[in-house]
Amino acid sequence: MMLKKIQLAGAAALAFGLVTVPAQAASSLAINGTLNKLTGGTTFDVWKFKILGTGTFTVDVAAYEASQSNVSTPGYFTNDINGDGELTWLDADTYFYHDTGSIKTTDAIFRCDDVENNCGGVTGASNYFNGYTPGTSPLTRTTHLLTETSVDGSIHFRRDPWYDVAVNTPGDYQFLIADFRLDPAEAVAGMNAGDNFSAPTGFVSPILDHADYRVTFSSIDMYISISGDTIILTPVPEPETWVMLLAGLGLVGWRMNNKVRKKSAAIVAG
Repeated sequence: MMLKKIQLAGAAALAFGLVTVPAQAASSLAINGTLNKLTGGTTFDVWKFKILGTGTFTVDVAAYEASQSNVSTPGYFTNDINGDGELTWLDADTYFYHDTGSIKTTDAIFRCDDVENNCGGVTGASNYFNGYTPGTSPLTRTTHLLTETSVDGSIHFRRDPWYDVAVNTPGDYQFLIADFRLDPAEAVAGMNAGDNFSAPTGFVSPILDHADYRVTFSSIDMYISISGDTIILTPVPEPETWVMLLAGLGLVGWRMNNKVRKKSAAIVAG
């Protein structure tokens, strides 16, 4: 009952112009996680995606906490991305799958590792699976350019994916994040077999038993929310939809006022 009251209050506020609706809404969500070194390989994380309409969103990974792969490389520096007092080294590899209740090789859609590199170029067809191409895939990936990396917050752009996803087919999907490189068969088996985290060459006493990451999902035409491990994307209503909603609320208000006037007139006449 309380929920209904809140909804009605919001509708009334809209009807009387107390709430303004932006022409373009932005939404973002950051998730954090840790992958671990096990005997025989490393772990990977799976986040579910429930996409309720078409639109676009951006995937921006920050994980590898050094600017270069070698401490002697000019311009080398480190940055504790998540502020936990540790430096860890995740060469992040990301995948999108259909969500059919488990991880299957036949559900893999595409892979993206690094900015532009190992991500099929800007609009390339490589690293799609199961016969998908940019023209037929339910989700189409477009990686950002190497020259744009300074604006996305990544420390080592060659190790942090950053790309846009166009949703062509709404539905249930899975987002996998692993260390380089997780193959579909390894994903089914549940471990990135034979993998080790890779610190910059020459780094003294590196942390190699785990690695942290942060992924930011953002969109200008979809709302992004999360429930448990499920990320939900909902299209932002078009301006025309808001106009129709406000017009409808105005009509409801006019009818209610008209009924009140008629009732008042009847009382006076009586």
